[in-house]
Amino acid sequence: MESKQTDKRKIRGESSKTKIIEASKTLFIENGYKETTISMISKNAKTGYGTAYTHFPGGKEEIFQIIIDEILKQFYQIASVAYKVNSKEDSLILTQGNIERFLKLAIKHQQELKVFHEAIGVSHIINQKWESFIEKFIKRISENVQQAMDKGLTHHRDFDPEVVAGVLFYTGEKYLWKIALNKTDKDYRTISKSLAQMYVNGLYK
Repeated sequence: MESKQTDKRKIRGESSKTKIIEASKTLFIENGYKETTISMISKNAKTGYGTAYTHFPGGKEEIFQIIIDEILKQFYQIASVAYKVNSKEDSLILTQGNIERFLKLAIKHQQELKVFHEAIGVSHIINQKWESFIEKFIKRISENVQQAMDKGLTHHRDFDPEVVAGVLFYTGEKYLWKIALNKTDKDYRTISKSLAQMYVNGLYK
C-alpha cells in the first residue's frame, strides 16, 4: 500500500516538474530571461509557488539550465562524432557538413538561443555553462587538428591545435549568435562553405 502511494507521489512529482519546465520554455521565449519570474512560471504551470522551488531549488536559473542543456547536447553531438582525417578533400567535406549542422541547429533553436544569449550576460552560472561548452567543443576539434598534424597533412607541424580549433569555433560562434539574434540575412550554407574553405585551406597542404 505504502509503495503504491510512493509511486503515485513520484508520478505526480514528475508531472509537476514537466509542467514547470514546459511553462518556463514558453515564458522565457515570450518575456526573455530577466523578466521571467518563478511566480509567472508557477501561475502558467498551474502549480504552487513553493512547488517550483521544491523541484528546482535554484529557481529559474536551474530551470533554464535544464532547458538549455538539451539544446547544447545536440550541438555537442556534432563534434563528438569520431572521424579519421585522411585528406584535405575529406576534411573539407566533413568540416562544411559539420558547420552546416551547427548553424541549422541555431536556426531550429533560434528563440531559445536568443534567451540564452541574454542569460549569459546576466547569470554567472549560465555564463560558466557556455564557457564550459566552448572549452569542451574546442578540445574535440583540436583532436582532429592534432590527427591531421600527426599524419603530415598540415602546412606546418608546429601549429597549436587548440588555437587552430579556436579559430574555427569562435568564427562559427559569431554566426551562431547572428542567427539567434536575427542579425544576418546570409544563408547558412553560404556561411558554412566560406568558413570550411578558410579553415581547411589554412590548415592543410
